[in-house]
Amino acid sequence: MTDLWTDLKLAFTLIFFVYLVKWGEDLTKSKALGVILAAIVGYLTFYSHPELVMIILVFFFGYPFFEEFGKAFGG
Repeated sequence: MTDLWTDLKLAFTLIFFVYLVKWGEDLTKSKALGVILAAIVGYLTFYSHPELVMIILVFFFGYPFFEEFGKAFGG
């Protein structure tokens, strides 16, 4: 089970890193600075605080579910 978690962590890191590079390029208007910014944010997020990745995933995938759930019971 540890190998599965390691593989999933690597896959999520790569997917988020691609989005971070795009965000960094849009923010700085420079490809090189965008990659550097994405590397810094990626390192701080994924390796220093990996629990943040799980929080992001729960909000990303859980929001549509809980939104529909709230509409069903809220009216």
